[in-house]
Amino acid sequence: MNEIVAVPGPTMMSHGDIDHAAIDALIAWMIDGAPPSRGETARPGSRIDDICRRLVAAGVPIGRFALFVNLLHPNIEGRRIAWTAEDGVTITDGPIGVSSTVEYTRNPLPKVISEQVSIRRRLNDPDALSEFMILSELRDEGFTDYMAMPLVFTDGEIHAATFSTKAPQGFSLEAIAAIELIRRPLARLAETYVLRINAASILSAYVGRNSGDQILGGSIHRGDGEEIEAAILFTDLIGFTELSNTMSGPEIVTMLNDAFDIVVPPVEKHGGEVLKFLGDGFFAIFPYNGKTTRADAVKAASETILEGETLLAASPHAGKIAFRSALHAGSFHYGNIGGANRLDFTAIGGPINYAARLLDAAAVLDLRHVVSEEIATNLCVDAKLAATVEFKGFEGPQKLFTYCGREEHHNL
Repeated sequence: MNEIVAVPGPTMMSHGDIDHAAIDALIAWMIDGAPPSRGETARPGSRIDDICRRLVAAGVPIGRFALFVNLLHPNIEGRRIAWTAEDGVTITDGPIGVSSTVEYTRNPLPKVISEQVSIRRRLNDPDALSEFMILSELRDEGFTDYMAMPLVFTDGEIHAATFSTKAPQGFSLEAIAAIELIRRPLARLAETYVLRINAASILSAYVGRNSGDQILGGSIHRGDGEEIEAAILFTDLIGFTELSNTMSGPEIVTMLNDAFDIVVPPVEKHGGEVLKFLGDGFFAIFPYNGKTTRADAVKAASETILEGETLLAASPHAGKIAFRSALHAGSFHYGNIGGANRLDFTAIGGPINYAARLLDAAAVLDLRHVVSEEIATNLCVDAKLAATVEFKGFEGPQKLFTYCGREEHHNL
């Protein structure tokens, strides 16, 4: 039978090759949150592997399983956690727009999710193979039966799971009923997983990766945080005020997003983290500790600046927009500050203030890239003294050093 079917419930189970006690134990374990064994860490991959292998051990002959969930993520629309008896678990992320591709629309998931129905197809039926793209692919791999079912979350969202087998006769009614029994606890586990992934990705997107990890780890009270040492990078867009006066709001946002798409990836590539976007610029840190020195972090930060500048020069925005930067290093507090119910996870301290003053001075002196005297010898290129100025809140004259890209270095 290859039409959409109502999956048989527990009352249709017959006593055969299915180990019902093992199925009951699996369901109890899943309802309990699928806790890991002593000394192990709970990971989605290990949980899926455990569920699938326990099903097989209980007599449910699955050879392939896949869990499909939608995510709240700036760059990812959905995630597939797949399992096969041979390869174990693999995790694949689908980019934004994947649900509009032929590979998605010509397969069972859209119908399963939109209509909240289970679909079963026996793969020995030639008429079934042309209905969905995945079916002929599975048949070519030796699978004989396929089943897709919706997973309903407590908020009404619909996600999906699929089961395939290579058993010669496909899934028995008893095996399908056993799969149906685990559907609800599987949905609860999947929902817990999605909620945590969404929380982590949203926090990382808005407050930074390390900040998000700390917040999820419990650092949510005012004063929570730590003292860290890092190279400190401030940037802004040169001539932004003039540009913004001649552009509409959406045009400005598009321009900034395009520019950040170019200059932010080098920050992460060189071990840094953007803590905040400051209108037309950003504030990033490059931590150093026992494994990396201050000189290492400063060099990485300066390489980030020059790499971003090179990428920008090779982009369609070349000659139209350019970033100014200020670089310093030191020890500062990294944690929570704010009012009773509105907090911000940020960096506070003298070195942060000094880096901000450096950027202000660079704008006044019309300098492209400036660095403090304290770390001027740690850059990936040589720097030269550009000016001596007074900084509000800091005692005495302060020396500013400047530098430029390697290809322009001979002009220093």
